This record gives sequence, structure tokens and C-alpha cells, in this order.
Amino acid sequence: MEKKIYNEMSTWYLLPGMGANPAMYNSLRREVGFEINYIDWPDYRGERTYAEVARRVIDACGIEDGDIAGGSSLGGMIALEIARQRKLSAVVLLGSATSPGEVQGLLSLLSPLAGLTPLSLIQILAGKHENIVPRMFAEADPEFVKSMCVYLRSWPGNRNPGAPLYRIHGKKDHVIPCPTEGCEIVPEAGHLLAITHSRVCGAFLNSVKMRDHRA
Repeated sequence: MEKKIYNEMSTWYLLPGMGANPAMYNSLRREVGFEINYIDWPDYRGERTYAEVARRVIDACGIEDGDIAGGSSLGGMIALEIARQRKLSAVVLLGSATSPGEVQGLLSLLSPLAGLTPLSLIQILAGKHENIVPRMFAEADPEFVKSMCVYLRSWPGNRNPGAPLYRIHGKKDHVIPCPTEGCEIVPEAGHLLAITHSRVCGAFLNSVKMRDHRA
């Protein structure tokens, strides 16, 4: 039998991507058979590093040791920073990265785009998807988006978060290229797989949750 890795009382937290909010998980909610806190970004107060944002999220949400954090794109990177500050039971990445080396193509793209509005930036990064609600991106704080773009190049990454790491990634992700190993690959999905492939992502999260009950 596999060794039990979770506290049964673990609380789940899932962060959205950069420029997005919990509305990006509206379809995913229907596919998940347990409770997840789909959290929003705290109001921006001049944070310049992912570690600073992680601290704001921890304080705002009350994330404790033993909880489970994850997210899409930037949300997953912040979850990895949360793992530096809390002893998490697991980290879950949905189309995210563990180091700048996994997003070199994105780094070269972001530098000249950091001054754009959130809507223009996200449209360029993610492409056009019928399921995206434009209002979600238009409401993003432009200073937060710009700050997170600028810092990405300096982020040290976190390949070993001190907790089990679960990843799912779209094979056709042109923003953060799909890793060649260590993740579940969705062949037809792009960067916004939590939106475009919510059923697959839901099944993935449900399978991770089932490990709670293995002794």
C-alpha cells in the first residue's frame, strides 16, 4: 500500500492565472467532487516578488501547514512560493512552471509587452478562446500584471517544494511549453486547459484527492 501523504483535514486552495480571477474555474467547479477554495488575488499593494505575493495570499486566506495549494500559470508559481512558507501536503500545477527555465519563450515575449494593458497582454499570451470572459481580464490590476511580468525573469523557481507535486499540462501550450516528464499531458489542450478542458482537469484533481484515503 502507498503511504498516506495527506492530512484528512487538508484545505485546498486554487489560484487563478495572471490577469484572471476565480471565474476561470466556473466550469471546473462542476467537475470536482470535493471542496476547493477558488481564491482571488489580494488587492495589489506594491509587491514585487512572488514570495511577497505568496505571503499576502497566506495571510488573506489563512493557509496553514498541511493544506494543499495549486493554481494555473502564475497561480501555480505562487503556490510553489507558498510551499516555501508553509509545510504543504501537496502542490498542484495546472499548466504552470517550476522554474524560469521552463518558460524561456515566455520570458522573451514578456519583456516588450510588460507595459501593455492586462487585456491586451493576456490575449496575446493565451490566444483567442471563445470561453474566456473578457471582463475577467479587463478587471485585472495593470500594475500587478506588470510587476509579475517584470519579476518572472528573476524568479528562482521551486523544483522541490518539500511536498508531493502534481502537474497537468496541455501538449499544445505555447505560453509555457509542455514538460517532457513528470506531469499528466492533455494532447489537445493549450495554456488555458482549466477553461478549455475542465472535465479532464476535474478528473485529474479528483484522482489527486483520492490519495487522501490511501493508508
